[in-house]
Amino acid sequence: MHDPVTSFVVAVFSMPGAALMMAAAILVFAVGLIFQSGHFEYVPLMDDLRRRAELLDDLRGDRQKVFAESFEAIDKRLSGVAHPVIELGWAHYRGQLTPTEDGRLAASIHASDAFDLADTPARTLEWWANIMVAIGLVITFMGIVAALTEATSAMGGGGAAMQGALINLLTIAATKFWTSIAGVLASIILRLAARRRRQLIEAQEAHFFALLDGCVRFAPPEKVMLEQLTVLGRIEAALARGAASPRGAA
Repeated sequence: MHDPVTSFVVAVFSMPGAALMMAAAILVFAVGLIFQSGHFEYVPLMDDLRRRAELLDDLRGDRQKVFAESFEAIDKRLSGVAHPVIELGWAHYRGQLTPTEDGRLAASIHASDAFDLADTPARTLEWWANIMVAIGLVITFMGIVAALTEATSAMGGGGAAMQGALINLLTIAATKFWTSIAGVLASIILRLAARRRRQLIEAQEAHFFALLDGCVRFAPPEKVMLEQLTVLGRIEAALARGAASPRGAA
């Protein structure tokens, strides 16, 4: 007599074609994950990035001046419901903006430095890619356990029975490895889809960042310090000339 768990495993894997059906189910599940992630994560993210890029691309004329004059309205639209990474990135970038003397806005960092990569759709598929391999191996091991259990029960019947049981064991064990193969194939498919989505997200984000950087002046702290030093130098020179003029007059 076997324990209930072993008996259940033996009963499941004794069904003809059970391992092949499980292998097919793993592949179908992987494809379903790609469509599910695309519908609920990837497509909404890309649509949001496109809308934000189109908002900035619609600015005409002096883009920096128009951006500064319409900043309150633009800020409301860019601060709308969005991917958390984009929302936090915009809040960080917005905090770096300072007005200039000519009515424009200056940023001390590039947009790409304020925003993290919104690669959740890719990371979700990569996580499932690892799980698919593990699922395939677990099912394979369960099949081998079932095959060994069946072979052990059959080996008590003599030489001919033992030979038949050994052949049956090898046949069943070989069939069960299809689930491991399916797990690896599912992992490859998911990783290829994740890589493709990450590349497209990076390209769309780069377009958005380029438009955003084009709407402001880049003023890193080093540049501001050099400009301040230049102004101080001019002031000192003017003061020195002013101090020397009375002596010359005298």
